[in-house]
Amino acid sequence: MASEKSFKELKGEVSSALVKTTRTAGQIASEDLAFQRSINPEVDRSLNQQSKRLLSLVRRLNEAATAGSDTVPPPLQNTESVEDGWRGMIDIVDNLLEKADACLDEFTGVVKKLTPNHQDKDPAPNPKRPLSRREYRFQNIPKPQQFFRNVPKNHETTPFEPLLQSKPNAVVSLEESLVLSSAQDGSTHYKHPYEKEITQSVYPDTAYLQDEPKPYQPFESTAATWVDTPEAVQDMLRDLRNAKEIAVDVEHHDTHTYVGLVSLMQISTREKDWIVDTLVPWREDLQVLNEVFTDPRIIKVLHGSNCDILWLQRDLGLYIVGLFDTFHASRLLGYPKRGLAYLLHRFANFETDKRYQMADWRMRPLPEQMYDYARSDTHFLLYIFDNLRNELLAKSHPSSPDGNLIDSVRDSSKAEALQRYERQFYDAKMGSGMNGWYSLLGRFPRSFTREQFAVFRGVHQWRDKVARQKDESLLHILSNQCVFTIAREMPTRLPDLLGYCHPISSAMRDSAPELIIVIQKAKKAGLTGPEQKDLMKPRGHTNIQYGTALPASILSIVESVPPASGALPSSSITQSNSPATLPLSHFWGSVIDGGSPKGTESVAGNPIEEPCLALPLPPLTAEVFKVQGPGENLAPIIVANDPGARAEHQYTKKRKSREDDVFVVKETGSAKMPKISSSENAAEPATTGSGTPGGEDPLDGNAVETEIPLRDVEDDLEARERMKRKRERRLQKKTKRKQRKDEKLMQMGVDKDGGVEDEGIEAFDYENAPSVLHARQESDRPGKVKKGFDPYAKSLNAPKGMRKVQKEGPGRSMTYKN
Repeated sequence: MASEKSFKELKGEVSSALVKTTRTAGQIASEDLAFQRSINPEVDRSLNQQSKRLLSLVRRLNEAATAGSDTVPPPLQNTESVEDGWRGMIDIVDNLLEKADACLDEFTGVVKKLTPNHQDKDPAPNPKRPLSRREYRFQNIPKPQQFFRNVPKNHETTPFEPLLQSKPNAVVSLEESLVLSSAQDGSTHYKHPYEKEITQSVYPDTAYLQDEPKPYQPFESTAATWVDTPEAVQDMLRDLRNAKEIAVDVEHHDTHTYVGLVSLMQISTREKDWIVDTLVPWREDLQVLNEVFTDPRIIKVLHGSNCDILWLQRDLGLYIVGLFDTFHASRLLGYPKRGLAYLLHRFANFETDKRYQMADWRMRPLPEQMYDYARSDTHFLLYIFDNLRNELLAKSHPSSPDGNLIDSVRDSSKAEALQRYERQFYDAKMGSGMNGWYSLLGRFPRSFTREQFAVFRGVHQWRDKVARQKDESLLHILSNQCVFTIAREMPTRLPDLLGYCHPISSAMRDSAPELIIVIQKAKKAGLTGPEQKDLMKPRGHTNIQYGTALPASILSIVESVPPASGALPSSSITQSNSPATLPLSHFWGSVIDGGSPKGTESVAGNPIEEPCLALPLPPLTAEVFKVQGPGENLAPIIVANDPGARAEHQYTKKRKSREDDVFVVKETGSAKMPKISSSENAAEPATTGSGTPGGEDPLDGNAVETEIPLRDVEDDLEARERMKRKRERRLQKKTKRKQRKDEKLMQMGVDKDGGVEDEGIEAFDYENAPSVLHARQESDRPGKVKKGFDPYAKSLNAPKGMRKVQKEGPGRSMTYKN
């Protein structure tokens, strides 16, 4: 009771001091501080002393709040630096509030049972509201990888060597498995240590028998066992040896680590659930689980094991033989959705909260909501496996091309299990690799100049280097959007750079001056560096859109189709690494030379929105559009520019032709109506540019001499009369306006030349004239006076607080108001 009373007294004193401070600070507007400093030196000295004292107090508070954490307090040297470091101070306050919230949870007992013990008890419900999405995702936690027995190294350039210390259930010994192998590109890597065992493995006979699905244990009345000691691992291993199927899943963290971190592993049998803490310093000792994980007699059920296989190899040295991936089973069965949430809803009628999918799984103790979410990933998975197995067997037919669908799932699962983890090496020149700049531009296409492209590659390389040094993810150091923005703007000043980076991480704030130097050097090197189109070329894949080689299967289908009348023979279809263009053309001839026309260069992944193709115009004669027969050779038609030839395209205005004439294709899609210079020309027959009457083509033997009038003569004369009357009306209106203007000037005493007449003009009386500066504005409403000028109106333009609640007096009420 005494502590509660003292707290109330302290709260009252603090509140009273804050109220007094607020009142004192509000006595003088901020706009008047400069004025008060200039007229009263004592006020100037007092304000400077208070500013220094407050800055010193804020610095001490920031240092105390960030002690023992990775957060760096912003430097506060003067009042201007407060605005620059405002965002950093907000981060510090947020961390303090999160810590205070966690302490209150522990004090009130909310987190008393967040980490269940080894006894199977129903976890107590959480009386407090669940944490927000941001609170689950962003936690200020010391990096657990710094306490591992083998701390991860991000700068190694040697091939990844498997972490295996022993090889249970081996067909090939460990010594024979851990050998280097050469790839086709010349690189070396270690072979998969369980490649032989996975390839030869088969499912047990129980996987091919239809049986009633075994019901799962009630989720509400059971609990998982938390495994965080070597003794608990051995107890779990004894139960796993007796199981025929086990379900496995992992939770991964990839924000505050460069390569990633397996933070949790869930394992379930028909009777029990386990949640294994994989952040313990002795995490590599979990390799004892290979005794069960590599036993082909025990089916390991996972969902979407593509990444889980690699993460288990990289962090724990665990390999899986006898994998059954429910994702591939749902794919073969043709389900509309293939996610685990859909399967849980379909078979177990269980809804998962996706809020925890991207949560920070390094949190210890684990919150109850995340604990239940992790447990649900494997608790129902074996029941889902039973239902999928029965459906696969029911839809399997020996006569079908797929045969037994169980074997199809087994083959797809083997391909997942045979994956090997390899380190990611940074390729600054070509940008290859999953995290290279080439892959980033392929996923998010951008078009850069030489300098911008050089800055983009320099910033991308700098981000990778800093991420490896700080052991942080690439996106935590600098987001992809910030990389593109910096490459486009190329800032060379620190304030401009920080203005383009939101949010700003602590690593980015510390290394920003270094990034400025990188941008300056890259910008200078980009003047003579390569262009984006020189390096952004399709690599390592077939893309028909860009004219790469056609597959043999497609070519066989094309060659088997008989050519139609006028079609090209199949022998003319060849495989080429250049865009699909024919060497010769009836229309263009050989002007393209088998390559891309000038002006049509395109960067991979950056399609041109409005292609504009400029080409020399060949003679447009009838031979150009003549359809070739199937047996005729493809050769250019060279026709002299006969002045009597009629143009086959739409009529355009007559102009003098040139030999090097060039036209733009997209601008010739529409032609305007030709104009007629006189009524006499309208009655003449249409002629071509050479003057041939009737548009007769001398190369066409069936041409008939005809007249093509451009417009009916009577209609044209009527239109001209209308235009003439319209011009006359406009002229009359203009004359009337000029007359009215002259009359008005005469009334004002101004002659037409702009001079002022001297007669009848009185001098202006400036003494008795009404005031302009302090003029009274007449109001339509009597008694209404306009408010005077308020010099502090702008400073008071701030967000208003909540409206005061109108208290209802006794005996009076009002429901409606007209």
